[in-house]
Amino acid sequence: MVGVVPALHVTLLGVSMLLSGWLAVVGWRVKERPAAKPFVGMMVSTGVWSGGYAVALLTDAPQLRFFWEQFQWFGIAFAPVFVLLFFAEYTGFDELANPSILAGLLIVPGVTLLLVWTSPWHPLIWMDTDYNVVYSLTIAEQDVGPWYWVHLLYTYLLVGGGTFLLLFAIRRTGDLFSMPTALVFVGVAAPLIANLLSVLGYAPFRGFDMTPYAFSITGLAFAAAISGEDLFERSPAVLQLGRYSVLSNIHDAVVITDRDGAVVTANEEAERVFNKPTGMVGNSIDDLLPTVPEPGAEQSLQTIGDREFEVAAATVEDAEERPVGVAYTLHDVTERERNLRELERRQTELASQRAELLELDAINTAIRGVLQILVSARTAEDLLDGATSRLATSDWYTDAYVDADRPTEGRPEDPSVTTDSGDDGPVVAARLPLPFGTTTYGTLVVETQREDAFGDRELATLEELAQSIGMALNAIETRQTLLADTVVELTYQFPASSSVLARVSADCDCRLTVNGTVPVALDDLLLYVTVEEGDVASVVAALENATEVDEIRQVPNRDTLELRLHDGSPLPIVMARGANVHDATAANGTLELVVETGSGNDVRALTDALSEAVGTVSLLAKQERSPATEPATTQFEADLTGRQEEAVAAAYNAGYFEWPRDSTAEEVAEAMDIAPSTFHSHLRKAQGKILTEYVESAADTETDTLEPR
Repeated sequence: MVGVVPALHVTLLGVSMLLSGWLAVVGWRVKERPAAKPFVGMMVSTGVWSGGYAVALLTDAPQLRFFWEQFQWFGIAFAPVFVLLFFAEYTGFDELANPSILAGLLIVPGVTLLLVWTSPWHPLIWMDTDYNVVYSLTIAEQDVGPWYWVHLLYTYLLVGGGTFLLLFAIRRTGDLFSMPTALVFVGVAAPLIANLLSVLGYAPFRGFDMTPYAFSITGLAFAAAISGEDLFERSPAVLQLGRYSVLSNIHDAVVITDRDGAVVTANEEAERVFNKPTGMVGNSIDDLLPTVPEPGAEQSLQTIGDREFEVAAATVEDAEERPVGVAYTLHDVTERERNLRELERRQTELASQRAELLELDAINTAIRGVLQILVSARTAEDLLDGATSRLATSDWYTDAYVDADRPTEGRPEDPSVTTDSGDDGPVVAARLPLPFGTTTYGTLVVETQREDAFGDRELATLEELAQSIGMALNAIETRQTLLADTVVELTYQFPASSSVLARVSADCDCRLTVNGTVPVALDDLLLYVTVEEGDVASVVAALENATEVDEIRQVPNRDTLELRLHDGSPLPIVMARGANVHDATAANGTLELVVETGSGNDVRALTDALSEAVGTVSLLAKQERSPATEPATTQFEADLTGRQEEAVAAAYNAGYFEWPRDSTAEEVAEAMDIAPSTFHSHLRKAQGKILTEYVESAADTETDTLEPR
């Protein structure tokens, strides 16, 4: 019986040591997995503890027995540290294993081990030790010192802390009854209970330590957890580390609050969004979000800073499904919303443009009919009646008319749009002046009941039509003057207040005769004026200061002035109305102007236009007569274009054909406000036509002379 007892003890302790050693090897093979390295340290510690205790029980020499008692403490001192580290990594709280915390945890074990090996010189670990042999086992009965209790308390704190982490992880995962969890719990609880019973004196005999024997249960439990339950594959660390990894690496901002709305944690993206680089813990969610959504409600679009986010809220529950907080996620949708708004804007713009283009196409169809009338109309009445009728009968307009009978002078007003009430609803009217140069032939009024009528493009199109009508009216007046069987000769007189030429003739005591006129723009007229009975230099100075004169130049070697008049002077107005200037002379502060116009033109309208533009005007004479017989040279001009005739007239009056030339081509071109190359082109083509006509006419004359009588 005596020999059986030691063998039984050695067998149990040997199994514990062997299991610990085998588990240490297994753990080292998977050392890269969470909790594997501290597991190896824990198994080595328990193996040293079990092996040292087994040898000590079989050693009866006091000195050697004490050595093995001290040797056990290499395992006893460090085992609790490895237990805590194992549970920390196993449950996902591996931040406890950082070097600074680890160094702090090793202080007490280090001091304990030092005191154990120096115990013969102090009573801090053991105050007295007796060795008793019980069933051939050497039992050490010790009176422990104060540091022993410090170390024991420290051991229970570390093991208890590790157990708390395990229970906390189990509670969060709801995995309380899983086999790996149960085996781990048994493996830790068995030696802890055995140690507590030994300390409290419930061992079979005094001084007997049951802890190393319980390590065999620990080894079996962990062996089963590793081999059958994948201890290191399905640890609670996956949940803890997974949550931390998701919270840290997710691109969305995540904020978690308690039930009172105080922030308990947030990821780095949330700190960036809310500009809280030092952390957000303790902040109220009410102070962070413009509108705090209710958990489970639909995502809300909110603006934070200069960014837009979809904000969602979800309840955070414990294992018993009790709400403990709220998780808020903020997904940045700034670019998406900007793109959506831009897309909507473009779609709206395209739809509007498409509708407008369809509308303009229909409007242009109506306007093409009006343009046909402009070409074919022979009188102003036919033109206006036809144009307004064609507009009024189109699908887009309800009425169209011209609201003024007489032309007016001055700059035309801008088009305008008004809305009035009608019998069938609101009536939108566009008012468009009918201009030509400084003359306005009334206002074209176009009405419709379309609510979105007269947009920018439609109004611009109608404005161009109104300008075409004004041009056509002027062309009718000019044609009537040129083709009339009889012409009306009108003699007007203008005082100095109404004519710059009359004013200068009085100021400079001279006589000014207009020798040629060349239209250079709708509003401007180029005049060639001869100065008689006066000082040319003083006349030039006076005209340079006149507001009606834009440019002035004396033709070299002549008493002829080249000046450009704009609106506000009688001559441009008369020519803009299609009348011909027959004679114009200014002397003694009075301008006498003789003009010819077609008998079908409205003389009263011309007179009123002059009066409105320049002020005082007197009609001295009016007589109808046949058109003057054209001079022989007119036949050479029959095929010249208008611009060619103007180029020839300007060149002749400026002395371009004199030798040496009084004016260069560049000077004449500048006066006409055209490029020199354009002037040369007009002039050469005109000269070619005139010379061709002259040569052919001369040849015909010579042939007639040589024919026999």
